[in-house]
Amino acid sequence: MENLLEKVKNDLKIKGVKVTLQRQKILDVIIKNQHKHLTTEEIYMIIRKEYPEIGLATVYRTMQLLEQNSIVCKFDFDEDGIRYEFMEPGNEHQHPHFICKECGKVYPIKDTMLGFVKNKIEKKYNLKIINYSLKFYGVCANCNKELSEK
Repeated sequence: MENLLEKVKNDLKIKGVKVTLQRQKILDVIIKNQHKHLTTEEIYMIIRKEYPEIGLATVYRTMQLLEQNSIVCKFDFDEDGIRYEFMEPGNEHQHPHFICKECGKVYPIKDTMLGFVKNKIEKKYNLKIINYSLKFYGVCANCNKELSEK
């Protein structure tokens, strides 16, 4: 995890982005929770426990900066609001997500054929797709089991 933090910091420095103490703390929280989809407020509450001087506005601005520099992806999970996910270095696109309509849990979906579909769309319509977002809604295995037992 430390290597990943250093890699991200170096990538930002190469892009001319200053990595302040506040930004480093935010990056640390994002990387430690990289498989979660946190809101800005959740990130803020986690950081405040260790670093109470940080302001919510600083976290909001930093999240915008990290999104602009492809460190995080922003997702609109409808009634659950805006959430962020860490983009591992080398990933050029977001992955799809499954959202359970019963419990609200979000499942990342990996190993799809979306790269193939993206390339086909680009060729057929002579486009350059920069990014994409795909969400599936339904009932997860746990909730489905509970529903069938009722």
